Amino acid sequence: MVVLKRGEELYHAAAGKTVEEVLRELGILPETVLAVRAGKIVPLSHRLEEGEELEIVSVISGG
Repeated sequence: MVVLKRGEELYHAAAGKTVEEVLRELGILPETVLAVRAGKIVPLSHRLEEGEELEIVSVISGG
């Protein structure tokens, strides 16, 4: 089981899927967030491993 945290919300996903696959299943557009593990950005192509915990951070742009 993989845990993804977005703000106060917790999501659980099966290991073996990519970050992008899980985000889309959760209804989160991958282009609007970053997946972070231990302070480092995880690519959307990363295949999730059992026991992983990721933080999902919204991307904010401004000008």
